[in-house]
Amino acid sequence: MTASAVELPDAEVRPEPAGRAHDWRRWALAIAALLAFGLLAVAMTWPLARQPDRRLATWGDPVFQAWTMAWDVHAWTTAPLHVFDANIFYPYRNTLAYSDYLFGQAALMFPLLVHAGNVVLADNLSVFIALALSGFAAYLLVVDLTGNVFAGMVAGAAYAFAPERMAQIEHLHLLSAEFLPLILLAAIRGYRRGGWRWPAALGVFLVLQGLFGVYYLYFAVVMLVFVVLTYLPTHRSRAALVATGRIAACCVVAAGLLLPILLPYEQVNQDIGAHRGVAEVNKWSAVWGDYLAVSPNNRLWGPKLASRFNRDLERDLFPGATLLALGVVGLFNRRRRWERWLLLTIAVGSLLLTFGLTWHIAGHDIPSPYYLFYELVPGFKAIRVPARLGLLGLVGLCGLAGLGVDLLLRQLRRIPMPTLLRLGAAAVVTAALGLAVLAEDSTRITPAPPLPVTLAEAHSAGYSWMAAHPAPAIELPMGTGIISSAWPNYWSTLHWNPVVNGYSGMAPPAYYVFRDRMRSFPSADAIHLLQGIGVRTVMYHLPPGMSPARDPVLTKIAAFPQLTQETPGPDYAFSLAPDPWMWILAGAVPSGQPVDLPDLNAHPATFGMLGAILQRTGHTVYGHG
Repeated sequence: MTASAVELPDAEVRPEPAGRAHDWRRWALAIAALLAFGLLAVAMTWPLARQPDRRLATWGDPVFQAWTMAWDVHAWTTAPLHVFDANIFYPYRNTLAYSDYLFGQAALMFPLLVHAGNVVLADNLSVFIALALSGFAAYLLVVDLTGNVFAGMVAGAAYAFAPERMAQIEHLHLLSAEFLPLILLAAIRGYRRGGWRWPAALGVFLVLQGLFGVYYLYFAVVMLVFVVLTYLPTHRSRAALVATGRIAACCVVAAGLLLPILLPYEQVNQDIGAHRGVAEVNKWSAVWGDYLAVSPNNRLWGPKLASRFNRDLERDLFPGATLLALGVVGLFNRRRRWERWLLLTIAVGSLLLTFGLTWHIAGHDIPSPYYLFYELVPGFKAIRVPARLGLLGLVGLCGLAGLGVDLLLRQLRRIPMPTLLRLGAAAVVTAALGLAVLAEDSTRITPAPPLPVTLAEAHSAGYSWMAAHPAPAIELPMGTGIISSAWPNYWSTLHWNPVVNGYSGMAPPAYYVFRDRMRSFPSADAIHLLQGIGVRTVMYHLPPGMSPARDPVLTKIAAFPQLTQETPGPDYAFSLAPDPWMWILAGAVPSGQPVDLPDLNAHPATFGMLGAILQRTGHTVYGHG
């Protein structure tokens, strides 16, 4: 997508140049750029590609994301209408909507997951693809603005591998940033060229963004607000209003198409109160020092900045000195007027929004524009980390950096020299700028140890028995903290039974109190509670180094005839005699009738699970606590 060589007045609508779709050189350059970004994605995440079918970047969120994509494909091929009723946090409903569903990434990995079933490889390939496509999308945006492929390459590298993005290497949904530049490109063309073609393309990109990640879908809304607020005040014409109407109409259609996969999030909010309160939003908002914070793993800046400014990966917001410098240079590129100020608005506006609901200025608390999005945009209250809006700011900053590179190269062209030498000089300058950007982006990645991806590789008689005997299950001990709960997600890909355990962007309110109750297992109370929610299989993992004869759980189980050992250790599978008394209670309530549980806090684990079963069977649940 190359820009016209002639700068038309801002108010003028630009017709689509004829014959551009048949320009083979444009397509050849685009394909070469895409391949280059693919190679960069592998290089910048090395050594992740050395053993991509066995080793994840970390044992944190990548474990969860591998499960997410595997669940999507499993549900699509077995019970597609119940894809949101994931097999974690049983018996709660819509548990896939506790985080991003990753439908787009799962669709790309569908053939691999169906035929090979390798969830680790699926996650790693998705990381490579997300980074490559993000760079390519920024390249297309900048080439469209400048007609300069060299500027596009530098901007694309900066966008895909910025320090603040590489700090999020664990978060696939935040690496999948390819549609934000494309949405912006379509919006700009929608205003510049008129007609329905580009507003329709914007709608398609919005739908795709919605499939690849909910976070960036909301960020796209913020970006489009910036687009409209910068265009209409400076283009007071009927054509501008018509173009805005077309863009709005296509956005409404896109929202309608996405509604079926967004409604479960609203249902979750009604079921368990999934919105983020003011205290949580404030906790995850940025402060000025975060814009000097980088990951300790950043090779260039980590030793200098991480020890002073790093708080956590969510607030490592330093974009890189080279990128900032090029962005400042881009402000002096006069070839694009409105677009230049639009990119600056996206960069600065996103920065200001990262500070959350309140700006603290000279000892005073001032409500920020974030408050308007928080209160007025449906679903925006589910956003936990305002600081992540810094990733939206990269769209504007990298666009400006592309304008900056274009300006530098045009200044270079003014120096008298042979054409071939001028081209070589441009290539050298581009390479130097690109290497400077990548040097600041380079992040040390140490892949986690290898993981089994099949039952045969797991060597677990317990999981094999569970695969042969599908039923709701629980894995014990349930551990402490948050990350400890991620492994049952992963191991469930070997059997797909519903599991009480779970890890996601949030947990249902009764989960942690229920986990505390399970510390008494095997007690009559714990067993009665498990039977009540319908658990039929108990997987007990013997702690490493513990003798079965001395283990406090195994030595007590014989006293409970409800439990029958099915497999030997160290992963012991026990079948649990049925007594689903909570499901029987729920079944006795007339269909659709609301239920009042007067004091949930009196027995939070029991009433919490009973409330989940009532909701799952179609009842609205009320009750204090």
